[in-house]
Amino acid sequence: MTYLGQLVLILLCTKIGAHVASRLHLPSVIGELLVGVLVGPAVLHLLVPNTFNHYFSEIGVIVLMFIAGLEGNLHLLLRYWRPALTVAVLGVIFPTVTAALLCVGVFHLAWTTAIFLGLILSATSVSITVQVLKEMGRLNSREGAIILGAAVADDIICVILLGLCVSIFGSGANVQQGSLALMLLPKIGFFILMFILGKWAVPRFLKYFSQLRASENSAAAAMILCFGFAALATAMGMSDVLGAYFAGLAISETQYATKLAPKIETIGYAVFIPVFFVSIGLNITFKGLQNDVIFIIALIIVAIIGKQIGGVLGAKLFGLTWSQANVVGAGMISRGEMALVVANVALGARLIDQNHYTAMILVTVITTLLAPVILKLFIQQTAKTREQRQATPTKILKVHEVKQ
Repeated sequence: MTYLGQLVLILLCTKIGAHVASRLHLPSVIGELLVGVLVGPAVLHLLVPNTFNHYFSEIGVIVLMFIAGLEGNLHLLLRYWRPALTVAVLGVIFPTVTAALLCVGVFHLAWTTAIFLGLILSATSVSITVQVLKEMGRLNSREGAIILGAAVADDIICVILLGLCVSIFGSGANVQQGSLALMLLPKIGFFILMFILGKWAVPRFLKYFSQLRASENSAAAAMILCFGFAALATAMGMSDVLGAYFAGLAISETQYATKLAPKIETIGYAVFIPVFFVSIGLNITFKGLQNDVIFIIALIIVAIIGKQIGGVLGAKLFGLTWSQANVVGAGMISRGEMALVVANVALGARLIDQNHYTAMILVTVITTLLAPVILKLFIQQTAKTREQRQATPTKILKVHEVKQ
């Protein structure tokens, strides 16, 4: 099938899948993900992972996180940096430790392999979480700010642990083993540079670029900043989606944000973002996994429960209600690009074998499929709790009036 045929099939099926999911009261992203499973190697084999859908999906996730930053609230994010950092730390510790203990104690794997499998499960991707939060109007809520802040911190923590573990245990020729300090230096410089560019360069760039005599100047300037920040993040050893998110966050503080958001959403959701969601489903295949079913199921359970416990405890330490804390925990369940990065590095360093790598890809995809459903359930529970609390004073007032 030509790349145009693939694009037509993906766009057509994702919209139908999103519609069916919405009619079933599920997040639309579930329908889009399942379309990838259905048309991919796991079922119909109409599409397979290839260069075309890989690059389109990369652009899709970059634009998705750019939109999240563009619609974000920087003041709200900074306001909750303490709970966000706590959630991130506990969200790394719990799944890493529990998965490592499970792999050693039950499946008798080596400690080195077990630690890296745990580290893969500790990585969070909020790309799909952002979609659910946007759909349900909770992106700029207290829980949404904590989830997004925790995801940023989670990325840094995973990089630190990855560098430390590879420098201690790694032996593969595909991984360069510099000192941890040298590895962390560009990461620190990245955040300093993001702050400087976001504070001074971005507003000026948008101002001068919008004065050019050309069509859609502002939208073009926004996309230049999106991809430019993503490329800069990659060059400095960070995730490209992190750079795109910071670009969106910087623009959100300017006067252009309100006008740009609908234009960028049209660009993203019309073409690129659907390909990203489908590409996740395309990575699922059930061949040769019969002997690893129990291992995969156990890791899925640990991956979900570990993140949920870490997120809930971190949120409760800062006074969130149980329903809000559950939303935070559920928002950290989804895995994605960072988990795949850790898995690739571990495989390159010969710290996990091909079977473990395949199993972890499947665990990553399945937890990503389950995460939106779990998150939506907890958001609905939070809304119901809020309605009950708002109704209680009214009931008390009516009882008081009757007594009088």
